[in-house]
Amino acid sequence: MSAPSSERRLLRPRYIRFAADRLWVIDETQPVAVLLEPSSGQIDRIVSWPEIPSPSPALTIASHGDRVWLHYRGTDVLACVKVDGVHHAEYLEGTHLLTAGSSGAWCFRPTQTRDDVARTADEPPLPRPRPRPPLLLAHPDGGTSPINIDGVLVAADFDEQSVRLGVEHAPWSRIYRETPTPTGFVLQQSKSWIHLPLDAGTTRIELDDYPRSQADGAWHTSEYADITYNELHRRKRAIGDGVRWHWGTTDRHGGVLLVKAFRGGSSVPVREIELPEVRAYEGIAHGGQLWLLVRSADENSSTRHLVRLSIDTAESELDAAIDDLDITGYCRAVAPEPPDHASYVRYCVRRLDGRQFSKRMHHVRAEFIGDWPHGRLHISFTHDDYEGLTLVTRLNLYDEQGQRLEDITRYVPTELMEQADTHAYPNRSHAIGGVLYV
Repeated sequence: MSAPSSERRLLRPRYIRFAADRLWVIDETQPVAVLLEPSSGQIDRIVSWPEIPSPSPALTIASHGDRVWLHYRGTDVLACVKVDGVHHAEYLEGTHLLTAGSSGAWCFRPTQTRDDVARTADEPPLPRPRPRPPLLLAHPDGGTSPINIDGVLVAADFDEQSVRLGVEHAPWSRIYRETPTPTGFVLQQSKSWIHLPLDAGTTRIELDDYPRSQADGAWHTSEYADITYNELHRRKRAIGDGVRWHWGTTDRHGGVLLVKAFRGGSSVPVREIELPEVRAYEGIAHGGQLWLLVRSADENSSTRHLVRLSIDTAESELDAAIDDLDITGYCRAVAPEPPDHASYVRYCVRRLDGRQFSKRMHHVRAEFIGDWPHGRLHISFTHDDYEGLTLVTRLNLYDEQGQRLEDITRYVPTELMEQADTHAYPNRSHAIGGVLYV
């Protein structure tokens, strides 16, 4: 447990996983998970891992059995966490976490590809450097194994049963092209998806060792950023105890969150549930039920809830708000205050105060309100189309650990201009005392 922060920190749920027969609700930036008993939804314990470095809050998570695997973007550290904390950690050798199964955590590093243009159609392919393993398996009880592959691994994806490896391999051919330059015969490799079971235990993969399907065209995976209902999207799907759940928003239902449950391979849902005025972060299936972490569809509301659904009823069985849980004592320690903090604040104010970012904005003022590291730079202004209101943008200069963020004076002027010109503000009804926070 780390030293407590001077400001109370409440849980900000962002990820959910099942491990060790508990629902893990993981914070969006802090190394903290709240473990819930799935039948009652009651808190069982709080687990933290502040010793794992995290230069970025971007986090990849996988779970299997009694373990949760964690990888923060920008690090080469893979942490295996159990209910009593960090069990072990591994060096990733330049790979990143994909998913996990009974064999351990599967980690992948794509091989960089470039055009191979030759003068003749029969010239052999240029050799591709392989300085580090493209696939790594981290074992449940510690240690890693590099996995060698017959071919060049250039893409990877996964589903509930397997890791899908995109491999370029022989036979090959060359096709002549005139544009773009250079002209010549361009290498065309054969492309395949190898379907590697999550429980596989191997140190070398030959092309015909596991089921293989042909891959046509450019490499792509099944992940997309949209939130609409689509049964092809893995991140809006969960499978548990023979029930397959899908969710997403749909215009046909007025923008509500639609959830469907199917048994086995049936295309006819056994249950359809509509959840109005919410959007889903993540979902996980367990024991014939679906847990969804949802937020309000109102962008100005930060409320987050856990919803438990069942095929037995069209109503949610449990709806719990857990974003009021104090996790201050489990957070990372705050860095020392930088000696140039006051000078940096003056610099930001000087660059932004009185500056008209858009012809629609007037009376622009910049002021730092609060104390390091939680104080924020407030930029207040009036807008031609918001008569009678003062609009205020609040900007963080530091992250939660007291580390200075990117210089806001480099990008905020453009953001404020675009926001003003497109009226990308909350509705006037959200104003309090003549002030609208944007």
